[in-house]
Amino acid sequence: MSEQTTGSRFRLGVGAAEDWRMAVDGSLLQLMPLADSANVGFVYVSDRMADRMPQIMKRLSEATGISNMIGACGYSIAAGDKEYCDEPVVACLVGTVPEGSATVFTRPTERPQGWLGVVHADPQVPALPELIEDFAEAAGAYLVGGLLAARGPRPQWARGSIEGGMSGIMFSEAQPMMTSLTQGCSQVGGVHEITAADGNVILELDTKPAYDVLRDSFAVQSLTDLRKLSSGLMVGLPISGTDRPDYLVRNIIGIDPQAGGIAIGAMVEEGDQIFFCRRDIESAGRDMDRMLAELKRRCGDRVPRGALWYSCMARCQDQFVQSPSELARIQAVFPDLPVVGMYCGGEIAQSRLYGYTGVLSLFL
Repeated sequence: MSEQTTGSRFRLGVGAAEDWRMAVDGSLLQLMPLADSANVGFVYVSDRMADRMPQIMKRLSEATGISNMIGACGYSIAAGDKEYCDEPVVACLVGTVPEGSATVFTRPTERPQGWLGVVHADPQVPALPELIEDFAEAAGAYLVGGLLAARGPRPQWARGSIEGGMSGIMFSEAQPMMTSLTQGCSQVGGVHEITAADGNVILELDTKPAYDVLRDSFAVQSLTDLRKLSSGLMVGLPISGTDRPDYLVRNIIGIDPQAGGIAIGAMVEEGDQIFFCRRDIESAGRDMDRMLAELKRRCGDRVPRGALWYSCMARCQDQFVQSPSELARIQAVFPDLPVVGMYCGGEIAQSRLYGYTGVLSLFL
C-alpha cells in the first residue's frame, strides 16, 4: 500500500426533501463545484424514493460528469455525521481515484479483477454467503459492503438500474485504502464443540443437549425466560486464521426443548466450534473505539480523503441511541471526514457475510 494519499479530498452532498428532484438538487448544491479530475461516486437513497432511483442516478451522473457511479437504496442512510432513518434523502460521495483504477460491475459473473471491491447485494439472492466467498476468490479481492435493507423494491445502480443480484465497483492497488470491522455482540459463556448436528440444527454441545447448554449459558430455567431476553439470542461462529479474534454472528431461529435442539441461521457440522452471544451497547461502543484508534494508528500522518460505512440495521435502530452515534465516533477520530453508506441486513467484509457489525473503509 502506498505511503501517500492519491488526490484531493472527496466531497459529500446530502439532500433531504420529500420531492426527489429537490433532494438531488440539495445534494448537488453541496457537491459543486467539483474538481475536473473527479471520476468516482457512491450514492445512497432512501427507500422512500426507490421508484425514482433511475432518475436520481441519471441526474447525478449527468450533472457531475461521472460514469463510474454506483448506488443503492435503504431504510436508513449514513452521511457525514448523521444517520437518516426513514427520512427522504439522497446522499452522494464523489472523489478522484487514479485513472483506470476503478471498474464498475453489474453482476458477479463479470469477474472483475482488483484488490478491493465495494459491493451491494440483494438479501434474496440464493446461497449468498457462498456467492460472496466465490466472488472474492475469483476476483482476488477483499470485499466491503452490505445487503440492502429496504421496504418494498431494492434497486441497485451500476451502469444502469439493477433488480436483485450483486453489483458494485472494483479498485486496483493504484488506489490505496484501509478497512476494518467492528463487532456489536459480546460472548456469553465459553466456547462449545458441536457433537451432534443436522443441517442448521445443533442437537448436542459438548455431548449435552444444546438446549440445556443454552439455558445454562444465559442462567435461565425455561424457554419462557429465554424469550424475555431483550438483547436477542445468537451464536458466534469463530473464524480461524485471522490477525485478531473474529467471528460470524448468526441468529437462533428455533428452539425445541423436547428434542434439545436449537436451529441457527447457518449450516453446521459436528466438530464445529460455537459460543452464545447477545447484543451489547457497551461492548459495541468499546470495540468501535478500538477499531477507529487502530485505523488512526495505521494511517500515521496520512489523512483519509473519504470513507464508506456499512453497518447493521440493529446498530442504527437501538444500539447507539443512548450513546455517541457511530458517525459521531468516526468524526471524533477523523474530523470532517466525508463519509457515506447505509445500514444493512448483513455486512460484507473480506469474503464473508457478517451480522451486527460495522465496516469502515478509508480512501487514502
